[in-house]
Amino acid sequence: MTPSRRTMSLNFNLSGVGHHTSAWRHPDSRTDQALDVEYYVRLCRTAERGGFDSIFIADTPALRGDLNDALANTPFEPLTLLSAIATRTTHIGLIPTVSTSYSDPYTVARQIASLDLISKGRAGVNLVTSAGDHVARNHGRERHIPHADRYARAREFVQVLERLWGSWAPDAVLADREAGTMIRPGGITPIDHVGEHFSVAGPLTVPPSPQGRPPIVQAGASPAGIELAAAHADAVYARSMSIDETRGVYRSIKTRAVELGRDPHSIRVLPGVVPYVAATEAEARRLVREIESRLVTNPNALTALGVMLGIDLSGYSPDDAVPVHLLPAPEDFNGSVTGFVELRTMAVDEGLTLGRLAGRLGGLAPLGMWALIGSGEQVADQLQYWFENEAADGFNLMMPIAPGGIESFVEHVVPILRERGLVRAGYQGATLRSHFDLSLDTPSPLH
Repeated sequence: MTPSRRTMSLNFNLSGVGHHTSAWRHPDSRTDQALDVEYYVRLCRTAERGGFDSIFIADTPALRGDLNDALANTPFEPLTLLSAIATRTTHIGLIPTVSTSYSDPYTVARQIASLDLISKGRAGVNLVTSAGDHVARNHGRERHIPHADRYARAREFVQVLERLWGSWAPDAVLADREAGTMIRPGGITPIDHVGEHFSVAGPLTVPPSPQGRPPIVQAGASPAGIELAAAHADAVYARSMSIDETRGVYRSIKTRAVELGRDPHSIRVLPGVVPYVAATEAEARRLVREIESRLVTNPNALTALGVMLGIDLSGYSPDDAVPVHLLPAPEDFNGSVTGFVELRTMAVDEGLTLGRLAGRLGGLAPLGMWALIGSGEQVADQLQYWFENEAADGFNLMMPIAPGGIESFVEHVVPILRERGLVRAGYQGATLRSHFDLSLDTPSPLH
């Protein structure tokens, strides 16, 4: 479906205190409220006031080497928190993250369909394959599922989700008191799925919401991730190291979607951006200096880097060269392949010490994301340039500090984007599909 006028999607990547590694130490952060549901409700209402399409909660079901990150992202399980937020918001979409490697598709289909009904059609789901043995060890495995196997599982997982969400016909519920018929005959159909990874009889216990199938979001950047996104995703959270790199990913996804018979306009590519924004550029740069001045020398930095590289760095010092000879080949790496390749390239091409390479993980933006610093107009200019030059359909906005990040963006950037006609002045529909300019999706029970 091609919208009559293309508009920019704004997605709020919700975190507890902000996405900068030292945000929690800034006096304007709300570390003391990181376990308070009301705090998250206020953040999301601010994003809703700014007309954001959706709230997104990233999730890794494990703590990694750096325990300072324990409250950096929300410590809540995403579906639980978003169910609470759904009752306190009216329009903004709600997108939790679910691991296809360590979840059951029937349970996930039921949970997302329930959130969709609770929110009256505002739910989606971000499907990830997870990364790292630390996650595997929380789910009964010593090693993470190999990359190719977990993407094969993810493809089948999505197929099961879609069939389960289609197991109720749109007119399945009759509730005919006189005839004594609650469900139209044939209105609910088993899916009888038997595959390599899953055996699911169905049907689902939950009827569809007003939007039909919840939108599916995908975040992998490897070739397997791009293939999965082109086949099934309604939106993609992309990396944003440079406009050329992001434009390449954008075109790859859209081109492959066309080859698979999909309308390229039906997939929204949303690069991650960390905006440091204020009334003036000077104020924005002062915020950067304030946050950067609170960077902590992290005793766990090498441990965290070792997790990212898939090697044990105990016994090494920050001044040591990266032991390149110990690094696995990308095809043998069992974690986040895209992040690993980026770090590996830095280590090999730049000859960085372990300390300097670990420092790249604690910069202005998370690895692979774009830090954007300036006034509201300067930030709007850059977002517009990417949007109008085939690098983005919108942005996954990762605020460096909370609550100030979302408040500043809504105050200083959103009015300019609206003035330029780049984002809608208000919500035109009530469902997440309508925010993404997607048609009502009522798939046949056996599609």
